[in-house]
Amino acid sequence: MLQGWYWDYPKNGCNGYSGISWAKTLQNQAADLNKFSHIWLPPLSRASFGSCSNGYDPKDLFDLGGFGQGPTGFGTEQEVKLLINTLRVAGIDAVADVVYNHRDGGAAENNPSVKQYIESAIDPGESPFPSDRYRCILPVGGASPYGAGHYYIKISSKTGNFGSNHRYKLYLTTNGAAGQGFQGTVDEVEPNGGGDCGQGSSDILLNQDMQAYLGNDGNGCGTDEFHLELTANDIILNDTLFFYLNNIAGGYSDHRVYGIWYDPDGAGPIAGMNVDLAQYQYQTYTNFFNVPSGKGKMDYRNFRPNPTNVNTTGLSGDQEGLWFFYDYDQNVVSTSKNLINWSLWLSKRNKIGGFRMDAVKHFSPSFVSTLMNFMESKGVVPSLVVGEYFDFNPFVLKGWVDQVQGGMPGSAIQIKAFDFSLRAALKDACESFGYDVRNVFNSGMVDQAGGTGFQAVTFINNHDFRTSGEYFQLDPMLAYAYILTNNRVGLPCVFYPDYFGIQLPYHNNPPAVLKPEIDALIDLHQTYISGAPSVDYISRFSTPYQSNIIQGYASTTLLYQISGGIGGREVLVVINFAGEELEMDYQIPAAVGTSFTRMAGQTNGTDNITVGAFSPGGVPNYVYMKIPARSYAVYVEEVSEPAPLDFNNH
Repeated sequence: MLQGWYWDYPKNGCNGYSGISWAKTLQNQAADLNKFSHIWLPPLSRASFGSCSNGYDPKDLFDLGGFGQGPTGFGTEQEVKLLINTLRVAGIDAVADVVYNHRDGGAAENNPSVKQYIESAIDPGESPFPSDRYRCILPVGGASPYGAGHYYIKISSKTGNFGSNHRYKLYLTTNGAAGQGFQGTVDEVEPNGGGDCGQGSSDILLNQDMQAYLGNDGNGCGTDEFHLELTANDIILNDTLFFYLNNIAGGYSDHRVYGIWYDPDGAGPIAGMNVDLAQYQYQTYTNFFNVPSGKGKMDYRNFRPNPTNVNTTGLSGDQEGLWFFYDYDQNVVSTSKNLINWSLWLSKRNKIGGFRMDAVKHFSPSFVSTLMNFMESKGVVPSLVVGEYFDFNPFVLKGWVDQVQGGMPGSAIQIKAFDFSLRAALKDACESFGYDVRNVFNSGMVDQAGGTGFQAVTFINNHDFRTSGEYFQLDPMLAYAYILTNNRVGLPCVFYPDYFGIQLPYHNNPPAVLKPEIDALIDLHQTYISGAPSVDYISRFSTPYQSNIIQGYASTTLLYQISGGIGGREVLVVINFAGEELEMDYQIPAAVGTSFTRMAGQTNGTDNITVGAFSPGGVPNYVYMKIPARSYAVYVEEVSEPAPLDFNNH
């Protein structure tokens, strides 16, 4: 598989780029992509952040760049469909990046479940609802009992667990004040605990950012009170007072408005009244009933918290934590149905051949099982289904695959996960001085956790590793040589910038164009390795094979032999991670006299090797190899062709 995009791929009107869409770029490159069976495309649905988004903020699931909304960051609907068809004609399946965990960009709606959770359901130790995903409203003017006058707004932590180290911002406005302009940023004036603490208040204006620390009076009050004066000029008929109460220093707290005192004429407490907080509503942007496609309709009841779980969820942990945007609740039937229908639509209507599922650790594996079972019942069997479970523990990764597959008895669909564990070991092998690269043989979903190559997708770089510390900086081709030849460990995935040599902001060095080397290894794999049932890690820890390292180190060498592949020939792979030449005699499981020819990689004088009886150093059944520093070589067994028949002497 090729990941056919990267985080900063060009998008029209973004970062100074003006040119063809990325969908069109890939279509034009289809002939250069024919080494791959699958091309992983970015999220295709209309995004809430607009056409510069990479699509992990899906808004209108069924809009691939049409409905009069202009192209997505990837392209127009027509371009996307033309690309998918072009790939299909070339024998390549398009893999859609699908986001089943969350959604964003709906219309504002009253959300009684969020109100209930924040005001009463949350308990100590549970997670707050993120303050940047809701606003609060109070009707003012018209038929409302509240209008012009003085408002004393009281804020504290619901659980009392969030104290003075939590900074937040209060912003208030009305429709009538919309044209008054921003009134600047101010800080609270302590002590401002208000009447509940026998203190004064901090004055706030409409359209002003008030920065405060939660209960930061030093007297244990735990309350901030802000005084707002609304005039008749601030209010239009049937207006709304909007409250935005956001954390501004990282993380979230459970601060909320717990009381509002309204004094209509400034005559003092006797003339005032408590605002009925039943009229104080919480709104989330979760109404998707009017998206242009008219499909995938959802509202707050499809997300966490909702009426089915508001009193039982703590919005905590990998599956219930609100890690990104609005978190789907797949246990709600209409949520699951919408996501399943979307997946079928991608497959049947748009000819998507596979699925890369984003952030699968954040929702139940049973949903994936249900989804795949339903698709298969409708005659859809994706050729590739891989989950991004962002975890470096290979047992956790394999466990997720096993859980999903366990819910699909008898299915023809094979579930896979990206092998983050093996990737980490290969990065250490390439970049960590002193790392014993033989650990690679004991790493990953297959060789460490006991999985099979059908359960794993191996990779070196992707869009999520985009800092200098995360991205491979030193000789990624050594790692690619491993995953492209060792068919035991999983389906290899190549990163577009590595393949074509795209300069990225997080490269320390000018990138190499790895396409020629990768193409050669893919050809070699398809000709000699595919289907091989056996891989012998010759240079492993406690190896039974003898060796004589003349130059270089055992701890920086990977040597393995692949048997039984499609070509019926033995394949020998050696990777030298050291900064100096490797020269060695090594015993291998092949008959004396067997010859091998180098078919890929680099050597220095050993393009052809033959198994000898004993090396000068006494190594039996050995081959002699010299491999330059930081390089690899792949040797394929030579097979003598039978002599042609001599018909004249027959």
